[in-house]
Amino acid sequence: MAAGPEGVPGVCGSEEGSETPGTPPGSPAELPRVRRQRGRFLLWSPRAARALRERQRVWGALVGTPQRRGRAGAAGPRLPLQLRPEEARALRESGGATVEAVDEAEAEPEETPAEPSPPSERRFRVFRELWGRGLHLTPGGKFGGDFLVYPGPPSQFHAGAVALCPCSSAPQPLGALLAAARLGTSVRKALLLCRAPPGGALACTALTWRADLT
Repeated sequence: MAAGPEGVPGVCGSEEGSETPGTPPGSPAELPRVRRQRGRFLLWSPRAARALRERQRVWGALVGTPQRRGRAGAAGPRLPLQLRPEEARALRESGGATVEAVDEAEAEPEETPAEPSPPSERRFRVFRELWGRGLHLTPGGKFGGDFLVYPGPPSQFHAGAVALCPCSSAPQPLGALLAAARLGTSVRKALLLCRAPPGGALACTALTWRADLT
């Protein structure tokens, strides 16, 4: 297993050329409206869903009725678009969308949890840092990580890395790291161990499996 930042463009290298997410220039004054209901973040406007994907690099997942086949005019996106918690929070904090609670009980907590951070807080900070560098992120559970990291739209590019957001205060089992690195390498993806402490810079370590070293 080899470690190093090389080969993962836009993640572990210089921050030059990174972009700040948020509402793009020339976009409509009315921001996309994301509704939080029973712990899910839903977007119902087809136009807003397309804008988030094309301009904001926020992909979410279409969870509505499956498309019908064999009927003219039946093609098109399913709705609603469900955003992951870190996507909705990043959009809200960057001014790229409004997040509205359907019920008062769904309101966001006013305070950010203190260290040691829960897994959701660690994932959010890493997501915000990688997203802020112009990268595209989708869920990485199928590859043993938190996110798949793409240099461009997932419909046009393959993921270059699997990002994992471990707890920095707990030791990482060597066997689990070896298995994750080997899995990532078998599908041509580097394993990124990512850490973004509160108020600190993103730190990544890229791991790749080398069979010739075994």
